[in-house]
Amino acid sequence: MRAKTTFFLLFFVGAALLCSFVLTLAFTDLFSLLRIQNTPILGDSFTLATLVGFTISFVAAIYFGIVNKRVSGLVEQCIVELEKVAWPSWSETKISTVTVVATSFVAAVILGVFDSFFSWVTSKNLFL
Repeated sequence: MRAKTTFFLLFFVGAALLCSFVLTLAFTDLFSLLRIQNTPILGDSFTLATLVGFTISFVAAIYFGIVNKRVSGLVEQCIVELEKVAWPSWSETKISTVTVVATSFVAAVILGVFDSFFSWVTSKNLFL
């Protein structure tokens, strides 16, 4: 049960951090558009827009994570389903990665050959 709680908290903290970053950028642009002074609060990097973005995102994370039981129930169900996933081992992951890289390289070579050929054909005006 402790692992589920840890994943649950990590999900909402990560979502809050991502949202706070996006909201900070949005409020910085909004403040400049509305000509509101974006005053520094704790140095130059923590401004009023940063404070507003962090506050809104963490209040939303607390609301959706604790208060709103529907959303928290959905996240808990996702965690339970992720525990049922058969994750690949490290050796399977390495083999799959090499396979994908090799296949991508072969496809790139084939497409490069076709591109060169069709470029040569169109430059010679053989069809006119």
